[in-house]
Amino acid sequence: MKIKFIDYKKDYLRFKTEYDKVWEDINMRGDLILRKDVEEFEERLAKYVGTKYAVALSSGTDAIFLALKALGIKGKVALPCRTFKATCGAVVNAGCEPVLYDMDGFVEEKPDAHIPVHIAGELSPIAELGIPVIEDACQAFGALKNPTSVVQCWSFYPAKLCGVKGDAGAITTNNPAVYEYIREYRNHFKDDNRDLGGNHRMDNLQAALLLVKLKYVDDIIKRRQQIADMYYKGLENLESKGLIKLPSKQKGRTYQDFIIRTEERNELYNYLRDNGIECLKNEYPFTPEYPKLPLAARYESETLRIPCNENLTDEEQDYVISKIKEYYLSRV
Repeated sequence: MKIKFIDYKKDYLRFKTEYDKVWEDINMRGDLILRKDVEEFEERLAKYVGTKYAVALSSGTDAIFLALKALGIKGKVALPCRTFKATCGAVVNAGCEPVLYDMDGFVEEKPDAHIPVHIAGELSPIAELGIPVIEDACQAFGALKNPTSVVQCWSFYPAKLCGVKGDAGAITTNNPAVYEYIREYRNHFKDDNRDLGGNHRMDNLQAALLLVKLKYVDDIIKRRQQIADMYYKGLENLESKGLIKLPSKQKGRTYQDFIIRTEERNELYNYLRDNGIECLKNEYPFTPEYPKLPLAARYESETLRIPCNENLTDEEQDYVISKIKEYYLSRV
C-alpha cells in the first residue's frame, strides 16, 4: 500500500465539480486580481474567525511581515524557535530583531512585540507582556476563534488544512488602522501617497477556491479530529510503554499535523518509508545567526509527522498504525 502524506489528487477530485466551475467562471468574467471574490472571501474569513476585518494576501509569511509594518514595529520581536523559519524570516525582513525563546517559554528581556506560534492546530499560551501580539496562526485554522490579539496571520498554502491551489494568506484584525494600512500596502498604495507598499495580493482565483473550501472546512476539521482519535486509541499501548509520545489532546485542536515523538525517529521514518508510508521529519532549521535553542532542537530531532489529512481512509490509517506497531515489535 502507498500512502501519501497529502494526496493533492484526492483533494482536487473531492471538490472537482465546484473547482472546475469556479475556474471557468473566473476566466469568463476576466476577474483575475482584487475582484469581488477577494472581497467576499475577506468578509467570510472575518466572520469565521470572529473579527471585524480581514485582508487577503499572497502568503502567511507576507501576513506576518505586513502586520509588523502596519504596527510600526522596528525593534525586538519575541518568537519561539519551535517554528518554521518563515516566522523568523518575516521578522528580519521587516527590519526587526528576533528574540528567540525556547519551549520553556522564557523571554529574557521585554521586546517591542510578541509573535506566538500555534503549531499543528494546537493553540500556544500567550504571555501577558503588555506589548502588541501578532499571532502566527498559519497552522491553526479553525482552532483560533474570536481572538483578542491585535493581528492574526493565516496561510492557505496547499498543504494547510484550508489550503488551495497556490500560495495564499491573510490577516484578520479588529483594528481599523491596521486593516486599512495592510489593505493598501498589498497593492503598492496605488491610490495613496503615504508609502510605496508592494505586491502582496491574493489572486482572485485562489479567493474563489477558498470560498468553496470554507463551505466544507468544519467537516474537514471534524474528520481530522476523528483520525486523531483513532491514532490516540491505536497507539496508546506504545505510549504507555514509553516507546512514543503522542501530541496533547487540547480541546478544539484542529490537527494541521499529527506529530509523534520518539528517540528512534530516523529509524521509524525509514521503516515507514520502506513500507510505502510518506511521513515528514519535523525539523525546521534556522540560520547560524539565529540558531535553534536546545529544547526545540531536541524536540524537532525526535518528532515525526504522520499522515492525518481528511482524505485518509480508515483502511489507510489502520495500515499506518499497524506498521508503527510492527516496527516496535520488531525491536523487542
